[in-house]
Amino acid sequence: MKKKLISILLSAAMVSAVLGGCGSKPEAAPAGEPAAAEENAPEEEAAPAGETTTAEENAEKETVEETTEDPAGITGEFTYWTYTDSANNLVNEFNKVYPNVTVDLQVFGGDEYKTKILTALQSGTDVPDVFDLEEGYMYEFLDSDMISDLSYINIEELTKDFYDFQVAQMKDTTGTFKCLNFQSSPVALWYLKDACEEWLGTSDPADISAMLSDWDAIIAKGEEVFEASGGTVQLWPNLDEMPKVVAFSYDPLISPDGKMTISEDWTNLIDSMRTMYDSKADAELGSWGSEWAAAWNDGKLLFRVMPSWDFFTDWEANKGNVGVAAPFKSSYEGATGICVYNDSEKKDVAGEFLKFVASDEFQKINLESYNQIPASKKVCDEMSEGFSAEDFGGQNILATYSEICDNIVDITPNKYTRPAITAFQKAAANGVKAGEDNDSIVEEFKSVIKDKYPEVVIE
Repeated sequence: MKKKLISILLSAAMVSAVLGGCGSKPEAAPAGEPAAAEENAPEEEAAPAGETTTAEENAEKETVEETTEDPAGITGEFTYWTYTDSANNLVNEFNKVYPNVTVDLQVFGGDEYKTKILTALQSGTDVPDVFDLEEGYMYEFLDSDMISDLSYINIEELTKDFYDFQVAQMKDTTGTFKCLNFQSSPVALWYLKDACEEWLGTSDPADISAMLSDWDAIIAKGEEVFEASGGTVQLWPNLDEMPKVVAFSYDPLISPDGKMTISEDWTNLIDSMRTMYDSKADAELGSWGSEWAAAWNDGKLLFRVMPSWDFFTDWEANKGNVGVAAPFKSSYEGATGICVYNDSEKKDVAGEFLKFVASDEFQKINLESYNQIPASKKVCDEMSEGFSAEDFGGQNILATYSEICDNIVDITPNKYTRPAITAFQKAAANGVKAGEDNDSIVEEFKSVIKDKYPEVVIE
């Protein structure tokens, strides 16, 4: 039989590929049914849908239950592929608790990584036991039966205290848990306190959120700042950062079954982008560019729209002077999903790794030692009381991020979600700058999607 991996675009110029690997491995069971046993496993009586029946799966469950009692007594090894150096943090903390488990961590460049993991899964050769997938393409992979259903580690119980939107991100199109997302990436308005005190009259995050309550308020305040500063200070960075604020508050542009619907919210956003572009509030500094970063660090640009994993603050110059405020809509940017190879012989010890990363213990460590916002609402709520961040001048940033995370809609993404948002963002920004009307911008967006995803039904 052939095992199918969901179609993945190797590049914008390449067509989708379907993985195939011959062998005696079982095909994926329908949603809600238990996976089939390996062919050499003893036959067992059928159980009701949703129950696990195989001897192999029961043995795995017993192993998980036993090994949680004495982590230091567990021995084993597994291979872990990733695209981010931060995975070293996970492995180092895991090995403090599981000192006798060897993790062969291999970090590859971001541009190389997607192709490398795809090639491994295509060939079925040298596939890592554990591997990371990035949000931008994660949902192209998750429907594959080569990725393990994480019910074998009791994933629902492990993540019962996670934010709803985090739980939603971990599932394939059938609602099966196929990856673990272990930290949140809420989008906030980053600012310098002294600059906001000078030009807005406050650096309090709650006051700033109230002041910037919608696009009209943001644009009007930006006009005021520009005039008061004699044109030396601007409030908003560029058009591209507007969709980041609202993208997960609107109906998805493309449904999981491949139907495009552009709601009035999205066309209204184009109107707001056009108004912003015509105003003095818009600095038109390219996100993540050197001029954008320098202007913000110098107090000449008041806000950046950034997730919690910021790389652009000059902490030497601005330590203690940085603040974050909740935007008027809640969203996130970026996620890393940890997956287990379904045919791995190391699934038991790999499961221990995922269980540790999902634990309250690691969630707290990841915040305290590595400044990453927990995926667990329980941990955020517990730690936000009295939390103080020195780099942010003592601000309780966890309270701000918790507020944002509490309001992120629990939409289960699919392979279209992030690419569609990105394509709309680009078509809208470029179209507004070129003086195009909304219909022309929407048609350009549809054309881009049709070229990339020919199967999408465009209404």
